[in-house]
Amino acid sequence: MPKSVTSAKKTGEMRSRIFATVVYPESAPADWVERLENAHIAAMISPLHCLDTLPTGEVKKAHYHVLWRYAGVKSIAQAQEVVDLIGGAGAVEVVADYRGYARYLCHLDSPDKAQYAPEDVRCLGGADWAEIALSEAERTDALLDEIEDWIDETGCVSYIGLCRYARKQRPDWTRCVRTHTVHLSALIRSAFWEQTQGGDAGDRGCC
Repeated sequence: MPKSVTSAKKTGEMRSRIFATVVYPESAPADWVERLENAHIAAMISPLHCLDTLPTGEVKKAHYHVLWRYAGVKSIAQAQEVVDLIGGAGAVEVVADYRGYARYLCHLDSPDKAQYAPEDVRCLGGADWAEIALSEAERTDALLDEIEDWIDETGCVSYIGLCRYARKQRPDWTRCVRTHTVHLSALIRSAFWEQTQGGDAGDRGCC
């Protein structure tokens, strides 16, 4: 359990907007994700935590962490209804640190734990994991990683071609593309050079 969480058993009649639970696939309804989606709550589901270990080294039972936030405050009993709906384990958890728990879905701040891919976080009801969990710098780095991978995969050799693609197909890239013109233009020129030279500059020790 993340440090930002308090068991509902200790909170009495406390009300909150942010809650969490753990779901074990073998004991949850087969359609638990669909049930959560149909509840129309802004929620995030972690990647399957199947590599977590106990202090003894034994692998923990595979599970998901589910984090959700209401538009307004809710009672513990109201939040527990969601836990019961999706087959969550035990009492609902009250979350004090929304960002901290969102990052915990992938163990971003726990290098001693198994690391899980952010792209495997499922967001429902309008939730945006990256917006909550990552700093502006981290979000920019993640977008640049995506853009650079796209340039490599498509063989793009035109900055204006990248701009057109971003504007029409990936509007979430547009601001990053426009504010990192120098970097991306240099990257595209380098990619073009590699293509015309017939190889990877990195393989020849080019820096």
